Amino acid sequence: MRTVTTTAAVPTVLQPEASSYEGGGLLLPELDPWGDGGLLHLPASITPIQAEPLSLRSFIAEAYPRYGFHRWAEVLIDLLQQVADGQLSRLIVTCPPRLGKSLLVSKLFPAYFLQRYPHLFAAIASYSAELAYAHSREARHFYRVTGHLLARDSAAVGNWLTRQRGGCIAAGVDGPFTGKGYSLGIIDDPYKGPGDAASPALRQKLIDWLRSVWLTRAEPSTVLGPDGTEQPNLSAQVVVLTRWDHQDVIGWLYEQELGEAPQQWTVLDLPAIAEEPADRPKLPPTCTLIPDWRQAGEALCPERFPLPELLKIRARLGAYWWAALYQQRPSPASGSIFLRQWIRPPFPREDGSQRHYALLALSCDLSFKGEAESDYCGFCLVGLLAPPAPSAIPRSGESQGPMPQAALEIEVLWAARHRFGLPEVIRFLLGCMEALEQQGLRPHAVLIEDAANGPAVLQTLRRRVPGMLPITARGSKETRAHAVAPLVEAGQIRFHHRAQPLVEEAIRFPKGSKDLVDAFCHGALWLEGRYWKAQGIQPVVTPLLVSR
Repeated sequence: MRTVTTTAAVPTVLQPEASSYEGGGLLLPELDPWGDGGLLHLPASITPIQAEPLSLRSFIAEAYPRYGFHRWAEVLIDLLQQVADGQLSRLIVTCPPRLGKSLLVSKLFPAYFLQRYPHLFAAIASYSAELAYAHSREARHFYRVTGHLLARDSAAVGNWLTRQRGGCIAAGVDGPFTGKGYSLGIIDDPYKGPGDAASPALRQKLIDWLRSVWLTRAEPSTVLGPDGTEQPNLSAQVVVLTRWDHQDVIGWLYEQELGEAPQQWTVLDLPAIAEEPADRPKLPPTCTLIPDWRQAGEALCPERFPLPELLKIRARLGAYWWAALYQQRPSPASGSIFLRQWIRPPFPREDGSQRHYALLALSCDLSFKGEAESDYCGFCLVGLLAPPAPSAIPRSGESQGPMPQAALEIEVLWAARHRFGLPEVIRFLLGCMEALEQQGLRPHAVLIEDAANGPAVLQTLRRRVPGMLPITARGSKETRAHAVAPLVEAGQIRFHHRAQPLVEEAIRFPKGSKDLVDAFCHGALWLEGRYWKAQGIQPVVTPLLVSR
């Protein structure tokens, strides 16, 4: 493969000679300039290839006439143009979901790069081979629709060639990547979701793949010129993703900048709502941050996501996921999931009237060995408040009008942790049930996680304690805490003073003990699910976080 030096002169793209067409007299160039008998259903004429290359913006306007050149896109297009011109070799782009980053970076830009350098290779990697192939398919479409030729012997989605024997390669980040090297490498969304990004094992697997497979296929950044001196070579890396975790691949790349071989990344950091520069994460000194053109509080792309819509999304997601996914700050400034200022006292009762609980749940996190060093058992009593009684009873025959929808209001009445063995757990639960019964607070459900020591307790007490339910844990303790945190932040979950042990554990979570928090989250999510079911709405198991 011929190397291309990044000098001021632009490489000249030559028109293929007539002798390069195959098929003899039946496929004469003047009758079938594509050399494939029209099998690809392409135009009957070739767009003349300019001696001076088109700009990326002009290419996009030709290949995708409906493209909206919003301000953020104009900034990114300028940076990608510098990559194609050989002026920029390392680019990181972090931005919110559903912005259109993949269309620009992983579909249009590879097509433009290959029409500029049809003898070179571009590579696209994503969390799955299927997604990478989808990007490559679109890049192939944009390459062809602008009048450029494909090789007849290799036009597959995942590995297609130009007539000059360059092309595009696609691969999943955990799969094989054999064959030719590449001059342009694009990593787009290397994580499938929050579970992958938060998993130390999967994060390390990705890093190992980058080191041993991806980076070994990149073209060298310098080559020897005709006079024997080193000259810069066209070899670029573009990483684009939405942040999930502070230790994701972007965090790893920043750590590498502090080592012996910094790559000097240029970073385009795009929060959904602009913040003061002092509030943004600090980058390593070897990185160059593109300044934000907005004033604090302005939306990134108001044409698609106006500020009121972003504020609704922020309220729905909560601080943690909003900071990570939309602000590209994977952890809140305080560094915790539950903030102390979110903790509020019980809901007020009007005129001192008593509010009843529509549902009560005693949630238990059980792990015991009967030893001093074993984990705690966590117990938490949570209740879903019934709607307040109507202020006036309508007379017979009088129209009642529509009944207001009951608000989601959950209170944590009590929480405690103990180091228990199985006999102590049995006695404690039976004692709790008796004491609650005497106070008129009989739980509708006793939730026991169906893991670790939970099945033993379920089997022992199933006939003695009504309402015992096995709960299947979905995801990690942190994942469940993230699902509950928006309810606490919105004030829909309140805490009695008897739940103070839970409060102290929650504001330190995920550091320290986790038993009370896990019991609390199981109970809160169970009540929330019952609430939505009572409203006739199927609850969403996973919040709206994984849309791209």
